[in-house]
Amino acid sequence: MATNNTKIFLVLNSGSSSEKFSLYEGEDEVCSLYFEGVECDGKKKYICTVSKEDGTEYEVDKKWDSLNDAFREAKAILEKEGYINEAHPLDGILVRTPAAGTYFSKHHIVDEGTFAELEKAKVTYPLHVPGAMRGVKNALEAFPGVPVMTMSDSEYLTRESRKDAAYALPREVIEEFDLGRWGAHGSSYGYVMGRIRELGLLEKRTIVCHLGSGCSATGFIDGEPAYTSMGETPLEGLMSSTRTGSIDPTVGALLGEKLGAAEAIKVMNKESGLVALAGSNDMREIIAGAEEGREDAVMAYNMFIDGVAGKIGEFAAKMGGVDAIVFTATIGERSIPVRTAVMSHLEFMGFKIRNDATMDKGAGYTNVAEEGSKPIYIIPTNEAAYMIKRASELIDNKE
Repeated sequence: MATNNTKIFLVLNSGSSSEKFSLYEGEDEVCSLYFEGVECDGKKKYICTVSKEDGTEYEVDKKWDSLNDAFREAKAILEKEGYINEAHPLDGILVRTPAAGTYFSKHHIVDEGTFAELEKAKVTYPLHVPGAMRGVKNALEAFPGVPVMTMSDSEYLTRESRKDAAYALPREVIEEFDLGRWGAHGSSYGYVMGRIRELGLLEKRTIVCHLGSGCSATGFIDGEPAYTSMGETPLEGLMSSTRTGSIDPTVGALLGEKLGAAEAIKVMNKESGLVALAGSNDMREIIAGAEEGREDAVMAYNMFIDGVAGKIGEFAAKMGGVDAIVFTATIGERSIPVRTAVMSHLEFMGFKIRNDATMDKGAGYTNVAEEGSKPIYIIPTNEAAYMIKRASELIDNKE
């Protein structure tokens, strides 16, 4: 259980059809609750799986009609398990808030203006913002008196050091829609760059590749973000498991005209990318299919590798070179074939990877470069740890 000076945070990840609650004591996750929808007698019901710090899991013997019920039930479960009580109350609730705009380029303790800003953000994030709104609203109701915070996914990237933050659009359009290349995966980049400094690995020019279900890359100069691949939304940049990545804007406009804006955004975010090309959003399955010679899997794999290598090359050209490359997130950390294939394109830059190198968990990072090569690091990310650090600062500053 937490000590008196250790803050206790509940981190929410609110999806369109799921709700995940992760309880942290300091930066250590001690319990998580996952509510997801299932078919039950022809109706959609929600079940909850509880995962504990010791690795044990159990499913709650109950079903609910709405995700809104999840908050009251989560509170009851956490209290029953002894994780929160009068002696160890919650210090804050963190709602991961994928949304664009000036307001959401910072973290906020929720106030009266937050819902108005969320309403405005629904224009560009119709798939993600409703879940965040649900999370904020229900958190306020279920945990009265506990600070609720919207945690920005772009905060770490919205620095004056950024050289690619604007779009070449008329000023009145930019101002009306509050448009900008805000970027995303900021919590991941913030954590990884913090670890790079702690480990004494900071180079003049570093490119970090966050390759997971969503994929992005960011170039850093002297540890500060200079270029990032995602833009107003995570749809820009690299192709990923279900996102198109950058495409001709006319395609988006045509889809919007035919399907409506919300449906077009859904198609490009949820039904495209790897799953559209190869029928799977699992890189392991795509690699296996490519090894079997399936043409769709080969095409998907090659497009993915070329995209990542090409983005590294683009940033290297803009920064005048690159001194270190970092891989993080699920694919970046675990997939030897992906790392090897990407780096095979970049040997002309002075990089050569060991294709049998794996993560050294004891050290917390691994340099997978061959001797004489510029460094190629694997550094596991921890987005929750970064958000918790920022949330602690918000609370301390308010006090």
